[in-house]
Amino acid sequence: MRIGHYMYGIWEPGGVASYIRRLSAAQIAAGDAVYFLDNQTNTSVPNSGTELPIFVRDDRDLFTQAKALRLDILHLHTDISTLPDERIATIRTIHGHKPYCPSGGKYLKRSSQPCDRIYSLTGCLWGHLVDRCGSARPHKLYADFQSTWDEMRVLSDIHAIANSQFLKDQMVRLGYAENLIHVLYYPAPKLPEYFPPPQEDVPHFLFMGRIVPQKGLDWLLRAIQKVNVPVHLDIAGDGYQKTEIQALSERLGLTKKVTFHGWANEAEIFKLLQTARALIFPSVWHEPAGIVSIEAAAAGRPIIASRVGGIPEYIAQQQHTLLVKPNDISGLAQNIERLALDWSLAKHLGEEGREMVPTQFSMQKHLDVLNQLYKLAMQVKVGL
Repeated sequence: MRIGHYMYGIWEPGGVASYIRRLSAAQIAAGDAVYFLDNQTNTSVPNSGTELPIFVRDDRDLFTQAKALRLDILHLHTDISTLPDERIATIRTIHGHKPYCPSGGKYLKRSSQPCDRIYSLTGCLWGHLVDRCGSARPHKLYADFQSTWDEMRVLSDIHAIANSQFLKDQMVRLGYAENLIHVLYYPAPKLPEYFPPPQEDVPHFLFMGRIVPQKGLDWLLRAIQKVNVPVHLDIAGDGYQKTEIQALSERLGLTKKVTFHGWANEAEIFKLLQTARALIFPSVWHEPAGIVSIEAAAAGRPIIASRVGGIPEYIAQQQHTLLVKPNDISGLAQNIERLALDWSLAKHLGEEGREMVPTQFSMQKHLDVLNQLYKLAMQVKVGL
């Protein structure tokens, strides 16, 4: 099969790039011809050896390139504003909230709370202007709403893959056709060699992700301050809030308890997981999925996570996670302290999660379902 993956900034650091890289490697190993398309010229390929993408100028050029490559299926990982006149078999993986949330965040910045509203023009305008869920600048605000309107139009004509049931439920709640949306969880990475969490020295806890408000690093730091036993927090990631979070760490007196590692590749992440007692996943927005949770599970590490969005679905498959309400500083601190004091519990939970990965999140299982969805999409000939 000839497959094209399209994403804005396809190799920019983050969960989507990790998924595409992992998926495409498995597809190539299975004998498929795989191509990468991107509309950004400055996309980097950090420490990966992954093929540089084919640059496309706009949606029309995307379809021209797809036709020239003789693709059997064009797999979209981001939004497009129109479908081609000459129909190319197309499927879309939904990695975020844009189909039903103009800001794309499902997060109320003013109150630091996840948003539970259903999309409406008045409600989402209120969110932008009052709750600060998105930009209030007129041109940006209009662009946010236009993007969701485009999603509503385009996704009414193609099959889409939701990375959690939560995401599908939000789409159906707004009126998307249920039969065109298919839930497919992210696959786990290949199981690395197992090492039990270290018992010596201060217990380390790991955060992986973007350093932005909705990822919850501020309340994680405040929770670390309340832990009554020695612990250390490793932060693997970067983002526009990094300077602010570093300053908060200093104000809370945590300079010696927190290390900022910047973006880390898969090998570096595995090394950090080896040294960790557990992963902490403190999101305060409705996280669409929970890819870092299965990465931690594959390494045999338990997780302390927020009960938001698609996170509990990924957790429910694994039985190795302690869930807390977002922004519950004392609850998070108690769970960190619990695992810091109980090495045996952390080891047991991590091993349980690792045992579930091959059956619940295997790449082969993911590929089998995805290939069925590709065939389903190839039968749809909208526009002809």
